[in-house]
Amino acid sequence: MLARTPKTVCIECGLDFWAPGFAYYHDEIANGPAYWSDRGLLCTPICATAHARRRMAEGTMPVGPVDCPVDVFG
Repeated sequence: MLARTPKTVCIECGLDFWAPGFAYYHDEIANGPAYWSDRGLLCTPICATAHARRRMAEGTMPVGPVDCPVDVFG
């Protein structure tokens, strides 16, 4: 069986939500992540851009904004 990626890691690079360098909304960890997609969290603008480019090339971009798929404090 394949191991699943924990929900609180960046889906592009694997950086944990609690690690230094993860981007938080308004730079406050209590505000949650600054970037995400319908597939999970993204740690920085670099990973968010890479994810968007890959999804555009695949033709799998969501048609509109999505709510954060992960409750990191739950």
